[in-house]
Amino acid sequence: MAIRRGKRPALPDAHLVRVSLSVGYVPFVPGILQLNKRDLPNALPVDQLQRELTRKSEPFFEAVAFKGVGVFETLKEVARQVLVELKKG
Repeated sequence: MAIRRGKRPALPDAHLVRVSLSVGYVPFVPGILQLNKRDLPNALPVDQLQRELTRKSEPFFEAVAFKGVGVFETLKEVARQVLVELKKG
């Protein structure tokens, strides 16, 4: 399986990186934003990140990944979106 990474947007804050994955034979890639490193004192406000990064009203989750906060919730949403697409056939 070949995975090509999309171009990352230039952000004034390095606490969130949006990576687009394009896999040739998969017609659907779940759209989710995970706002990581929310524990850092210089993290941008959630409402600002949501306003600037949301493209199609994707769900978003706040996270502190190294503590496991928000990780399972994000994974559950990815799984939910994949199952919805699989049910469509």
